[in-house]
Amino acid sequence: MIVAITLFLLYTASAWVMLRSVSHPRLSPVAWALVLAAIFAHSDAIVRMMRVDGASIGLLEALSLLGWTLAMLACFICVERRNRVLGAILLASAAFGAALTDHGRTYPEEHVANWQLSAHILLSMAAAALLFAAAANALLLVFLDRRLRTRRLADLPSILPPLDALEKVMFRLIAAGFAMLTLALLTGFVFVTNLFEQHLIHKTVLSLVAWVIFATLLVGRVRYGWRGRAAVRWTLWGFAFLTLAYFGSKFVLETVLGRHWG
Repeated sequence: MIVAITLFLLYTASAWVMLRSVSHPRLSPVAWALVLAAIFAHSDAIVRMMRVDGASIGLLEALSLLGWTLAMLACFICVERRNRVLGAILLASAAFGAALTDHGRTYPEEHVANWQLSAHILLSMAAAALLFAAAANALLLVFLDRRLRTRRLADLPSILPPLDALEKVMFRLIAAGFAMLTLALLTGFVFVTNLFEQHLIHKTVLSLVAWVIFATLLVGRVRYGWRGRAAVRWTLWGFAFLTLAYFGSKFVLETVLGRHWG
């Protein structure tokens, strides 16, 4: 519990200082020190967590792993200072994932997950983190668009990049997340032995729906130049289905039905 609280505070502090560093560059070293300290401590918990007995991890463990992946992604995003608002959002989200880490559990060495399962889990979390970031970016676009439409230009935060720059970042995140989601689905089909016996049918169907939504969005972007509100809606719908696939179905399975994937 103490470690979880410490991680939460480290991530929260790093998000706040990283946000402040946009307009106060002298705070950048402090922000990076807090981020790296949080990730280092969280990584130790993740290594212990991946020693799983069985073919999947629990809901709280999955959320903790997603938080760690969001923090890693935030490091890459925050390299460019104008994107640090998005990075701060990811770090704040990572704080809640880290707070759910169950540090009291231990797993014997002989139950370390095989590389196939580990690869599938990491690909799935990478896809979720990238598409979470894209959804957060989409919400920032909605915020800026409303300010512009109501001509509240004076109220626009100076720390946010222009709409065009935000939109480009969003589509880069979607493209990367789509690639990771494709690999996660492929590894799932290869390594899963029975979708019904392993209680994975709902997760798979919802993940495929999300895959189709993001594929349609990317094709529409390339061929028809989709952007603006339409792109935001497709992004949010795709992430909603992915959330249901990864965490909604797991919540129902474990909490309501008392079962477990695998």
